[in-house]
Amino acid sequence: MVLRGITMKANNFQEHDLSPPESSTETDRDIQPAERLQESEVVTDTEVITIPENSVHKKHPLWQYIFSVIFILAIGAIVFKQLQNSPQTSEIKSEKQSEQLSEIKSEIKSEETARLPVKVTRVKSQLIQRFVFGNGRVGAAKGKHLTFETSGTITYIKKVNGRELREGDSVKAGELLAKVDDRRLRADLAQSQARTAEAQTQRVTAQANVSQAAAVLEQAKADVIGTQADLRSAKDAYRLAQSEYKRRSELFQSGAISASDVDVYQNKAEDASAKVQAAMAQVSAAESKVKSAEGQLKSAQSQLDSTRATIASAKAGQTRSVVTLEDTTITAPFDGIVAHLNIREGDYWTPQRVRITGDYQSVVESVPIILIKPDVYDVWMKLPAFDGVSVKTNQKAYVVSDQQMSTASTHGISESQLFSLAKATGKVFSVSPSITPGERAVEVRVRLNTGVKTLRDGERVSVWIAVEENPSALAVPPHAIVYRDQKPFVFVVDEQEKIVKKRQVTEGIRGMSLREIKSGIYAGEFVVIEGGNRLVNGTPIEVVDGGK
Repeated sequence: MVLRGITMKANNFQEHDLSPPESSTETDRDIQPAERLQESEVVTDTEVITIPENSVHKKHPLWQYIFSVIFILAIGAIVFKQLQNSPQTSEIKSEKQSEQLSEIKSEIKSEETARLPVKVTRVKSQLIQRFVFGNGRVGAAKGKHLTFETSGTITYIKKVNGRELREGDSVKAGELLAKVDDRRLRADLAQSQARTAEAQTQRVTAQANVSQAAAVLEQAKADVIGTQADLRSAKDAYRLAQSEYKRRSELFQSGAISASDVDVYQNKAEDASAKVQAAMAQVSAAESKVKSAEGQLKSAQSQLDSTRATIASAKAGQTRSVVTLEDTTITAPFDGIVAHLNIREGDYWTPQRVRITGDYQSVVESVPIILIKPDVYDVWMKLPAFDGVSVKTNQKAYVVSDQQMSTASTHGISESQLFSLAKATGKVFSVSPSITPGERAVEVRVRLNTGVKTLRDGERVSVWIAVEENPSALAVPPHAIVYRDQKPFVFVVDEQEKIVKKRQVTEGIRGMSLREIKSGIYAGEFVVIEGGNRLVNGTPIEVVDGGK
């Protein structure tokens, strides 16, 4: 209504006050081009008032134009005032305020949505272990590969309840399990025994000859001693007779005795000399007998030695026959269970059937009988040299079967899963001090102490050995650690400000699903485990999981 009234008044003003006069020729000539007015527009808040171009070309007093402008401005001010106080304007203001409030809320909401969602975990003290991993083969700690060392037809296999021996049957130490045809070997043994007996008889004879020769030698030596005594006695008698003869000769020269007296003593001296010669001959004869006796003794001794060598050879042949005969049989060396049986009665056996080269399976399939004692099991394994240096005796070991290992490998494995999957546990029994030249590996033997009944001889298993552990370590998942400039950091949650703080940490033991943190965090704090790669120090975050 107000706008319509203003429009009508403006139109009336144009019609009456600004209407052109009838004659305008002179007026047009009086008006200068600079004084001409173009078509003008007066703008109000509600309407534009247009003044036609031909109306300003008329000649009117100046006060009329001033009055018109003032009038229009006054009308515009009145209309603006009315519009400010109208209900429609209030509604417009209310709408603007609502829009401003919505914008503020939107900004607040935008600020909240700007917080990055993260998953966190609480730092706590727990057991952490570092493991080395390897594959191995289960085997009885006490076992024996039993085979024939000679060729022949298998003539006997132990019977159990009327049937032949089978895998899984228990046997006792000393029981005969199998044998091959041994008739030829028994004949060889009998011949060796006969040769031994003959050699022993010859030794008895040779020993008697040695004894007899020794007796003759002793007698000859005694005769030498006797003849040597006789020789000394003859020499003494000769010296005495010679002395008497010399003294008698001197007396004869002085005329004290007759020549016949000298002749008597001369004869005595000559007799004594003859006895000395005879005694010397007897000594030589006795010494010759000694030499002869010594020769006989030496010959007898050589004969005895020969018989001894013959006996030794015969006994060696006999022993060889016995051993060869024993090679025709397989006897249980201890109480145990038959693990593998690869022979049948009537088969022809030859030692070349055993394949000692190649993999262990070839050996298992070619050896006649494998006997094990199933109360103690070991795991034999080879570790890379860089892992083997960390392995020591008595370290804890966890054994997982291949089937369970394949399931675990599909989804990954953690310490807790390892403990639950382990069919058996044990300790490192021995570690080889050398490295195999071909594989550059260290041989390790694990002695099992639990779960033995769940394993089988020859089974392939995976083994984890705990080479380092800390029972009360501060540990976090590996993905909680981020590396910046090759340095480890974690993002710790500030629960009051709802931001994260980047802290440099010192790593310790690297477990299967945890990492030990030696410094940089404290028990009870929350660290980011997902979303860390998008964070920087002071980033606002929203915990979506784990903040308990």
